[in-house]
Amino acid sequence: MKPKIHILPGVLNDANRDYLPEAIKGSTMVVNENGNNSQVYPKGLLEYSGDIVGDGICDTWYVYVPESYDPAKKAPLVFSMHGGLMSGWGQCIYTSWTLVAEKEGFLCVFPNASSMKMWMIECDPAVVDEICSPAYEGAPVLNRPIGRVPEFHDVKLVQALLEKMCRDYSIDRGRVYIQGMSMGNAMTSQVARYLGNLFAGAAGSGCPTNCKLLFAKDGELINEGGPLDIWSSRLEHDQVPPHYGEDDRDTVIGNLNYWRRLNDAMGLPELAIRGDKNLLYYRGSKANVMLMDVYNRDHGQTFDDAQLVWDYLFSGVYRDAQGGLHHTQTNRTFQKDEKNLLLCEGAHTALANGSLTELGGTVFRRDKLKYHGLNGGQIVRGSYLYAPVAFLTEHFGGTVHSDGETASIRLTDGRELTFAHGCIGCTIDNTVTDMLCEAVTVAGKLYVSAQWFCEALYNLHVSSYGDCMYASDHVARLSRYTAWVYSDILRETHTQQRGMYFSCKEASK
Repeated sequence: MKPKIHILPGVLNDANRDYLPEAIKGSTMVVNENGNNSQVYPKGLLEYSGDIVGDGICDTWYVYVPESYDPAKKAPLVFSMHGGLMSGWGQCIYTSWTLVAEKEGFLCVFPNASSMKMWMIECDPAVVDEICSPAYEGAPVLNRPIGRVPEFHDVKLVQALLEKMCRDYSIDRGRVYIQGMSMGNAMTSQVARYLGNLFAGAAGSGCPTNCKLLFAKDGELINEGGPLDIWSSRLEHDQVPPHYGEDDRDTVIGNLNYWRRLNDAMGLPELAIRGDKNLLYYRGSKANVMLMDVYNRDHGQTFDDAQLVWDYLFSGVYRDAQGGLHHTQTNRTFQKDEKNLLLCEGAHTALANGSLTELGGTVFRRDKLKYHGLNGGQIVRGSYLYAPVAFLTEHFGGTVHSDGETASIRLTDGRELTFAHGCIGCTIDNTVTDMLCEAVTVAGKLYVSAQWFCEALYNLHVSSYGDCMYASDHVARLSRYTAWVYSDILRETHTQQRGMYFSCKEASK
């Protein structure tokens, strides 16, 4: 039996609003900063310092060794990279990596950035002077990148720490992984793109990479590390750094497509939404890619991010002695939503029970309006996505007869319904029933509110983001990145990524 996870009680301090308050170090204080809840400082966290790169710079790093560690057995190793203006010990307490390490028996190393608590990471040459110069005296700035990425001190630090950990502990070289948060995610991506062959998997939360660093002008991928399993956590309210000169959508989709192309994971994703967690799984011939989109979260990382990354990805991938990637059973088997319906405004295709299905019409939005007493004005009391009633009926296994302006349907449980163009009412088993909004005929087909149909007739959970709606047989809150991915798929949108047009339709083949 695996060791039980023990979350230790601490001293709650909601009044401490400092960014990574130093008072936490070595104490039992816990704080919630930007939604990133800390844990009690682990007693077993070891602090080290020294010039291990050999260039005269004294680095600091933190190591966590689980109680179950046995030098006679090879153990996995996870690197966890802190965010900007943070530290290795800060990354430790703001994540659950040590808790998961105790349960699963792997070691963790939490390095400090070598200068100004900011990693040396490559950036767009056009803005390097701007972002490496302080806006005011004492302002934090990027640790200016010098030379090629493999020669950056912080990249060489990761390599040196890997070698040192392998000398000091019994490490399974085939099961080494790297993860980071915010600027630590940018650092993780950098290491994965240039030294990915040293790791079996990489994961990160927040701060996707500037697409100018991912794609050459001809659309080719900029990469020296090769394929590896990738996990990307995106938070709904997060935003990309303004110096990227890109909007959130282009950057996030660009990062996703970069790893999909590298790993040959170009098929449709498998989708599972569990509460506020939207999980998209792309299975690749070379390596896998997972996207976790978290509803109603700000920049940072969820406290269970480590558990999810380990269970769904890291636990099931390793490299052999020749560097080849292999996949085994993960701790937690990915289970896609088997009963679901995802609609997008303007699309003639839907995601229905995990597959792309033609609608027989085009999804549109209709507003429920109030006029009376407004002197001819109007108030929108609801806005709903409409789908052909024939499609909705057949999706759930029923039968339909329609002349375009009226429709009679029979559900699998025997209920019979009738609808008519322009009427907000319908009949269910010869009983008058109110709907959210009136039925409407468009292009010779009768449409009704998809939300009403799913909720009223099948008691499904329905959520929406932007121009997308998601219905499932369990609580599932659609978040923005998932909506963006599927709106591209369902509308067959061509998205420009650094001079390359990526066709979602072609990718689904």
